[in-house]
Amino acid sequence: TDDDNDDNDDNHDDNTRTTTTLPRNNKEYGKREYWEERFATETEFEWLVSYSDIAPQITRFLHPKKKKILVVGCGNSSFSADLYDAGYTCITNIDYSRNVIDAMRKRHERTRPLMEWLVMDMTDMSAAFADESFDVVIDKAAMDALMTQEGDVWNPEQSVVDSCRTMCRHISRVLKLGGYHLHISFAQPHFRKKYLLGLHPPSLGCSSSSTNFWESVQDLKIDEQQQPKREESSCSKEYSKEFLWDYEFETIGGGGNGDSNNGCFHHFLYIMQKIGAAAAAT
Repeated sequence: TDDDNDDNDDNHDDNTRTTTTLPRNNKEYGKREYWEERFATETEFEWLVSYSDIAPQITRFLHPKKKKILVVGCGNSSFSADLYDAGYTCITNIDYSRNVIDAMRKRHERTRPLMEWLVMDMTDMSAAFADESFDVVIDKAAMDALMTQEGDVWNPEQSVVDSCRTMCRHISRVLKLGGYHLHISFAQPHFRKKYLLGLHPPSLGCSSSSTNFWESVQDLKIDEQQQPKREESSCSKEYSKEFLWDYEFETIGGGGNGDSNNGCFHHFLYIMQKIGAAAAAT
């Protein structure tokens, strides 16, 4: 019956997936046209890790379950649906592909009615969300798509640096003080932290100072006893004065932070907590 078919879709069974055609050049991953064409036929694709893979490391940042969560660059992954089924129902998903947002909304609107699906560019969320709208912002391989235009990792293209800086600024703006940005990637910490901490030089005429961007942001005293326990770290925590968050990382499935054997083959969980201007300046 039609209802039975709907249930199969809602359970995102592997059999509902279609064959994915990979681009001839990885730079295609950074183009909206590629994704619109791909999502017109592809039902589901899971990037990097599934929710079950990462759940043991991120759930401590998601409690209580009423927290408001934003998933950027959601694509057609089952990640948000699995997160919802685990009890985290206050989820907003954004992607700049209208094809995928329309398909995901239709797929989940009956069985997961509280989830929102919005067509939006993660590098410009100014028109949709007020400041400090979300407790948690999750990026699973979304920034990685921007990196396909990076070129030389030691001297990246300025357009990529600027896009990632704008993305981080918008994420920090919509993130509540004390909230977490959870960033899942295959990128090595040595390279990714330069983007997440705003360490790359800005474009000419584009200041990396937080003075103008954060004129309305107020500092927050965070009760450390109310914060989730982090894994023991082998490296000191770092801070971004521009994005007003601290930074550390863990190897996914590795049981902790810092370097590990064969680290180049691992995926990483980057954890940023928005701590406010005064704390970031210390």
